[in-house]
Amino acid sequence: MQRLGACLCRRIRFTVAGEPFTYAVCHCTNCQKFAGSAFMTNAFFNSQSVSVTEGQDVLRKYNDSDTTSGNTLTRSFCSECGTSLFLSSPTKTDWISVCPAAVEGSEGWVPRRENRPDARFPWVELHMTPKEKL
Repeated sequence: MQRLGACLCRRIRFTVAGEPFTYAVCHCTNCQKFAGSAFMTNAFFNSQSVSVTEGQDVLRKYNDSDTTSGNTLTRSFCSECGTSLFLSSPTKTDWISVCPAAVEGSEGWVPRRENRPDARFPWVELHMTPKEKL
């Protein structure tokens, strides 16, 4: 199955093939800031499953080297509307994380793991099924 994705202004459009191989909620400060929320949801796919079809000229990347793991992560977003779109690694190029809210038909995806639960806002309660160990 192929799904369509887009940023808020629809200048960037992309396709996602198949289902995520995992889906995680991350509570780290950097993901909170990138998502503009108490946490970020990350649907992980093989890199070949995601293709930007329009808007490459407005897609911007920020290399985030101040991560809790110490590994640099590339955070991709639309320079026109600011929509957070992708998370990837410059050294582990076999995966890419897609921000599920930008993908049509992603509402059935359910997070299966939680990253950095120690940084979770106290009012956030997660209901994930089934749980995966990190």
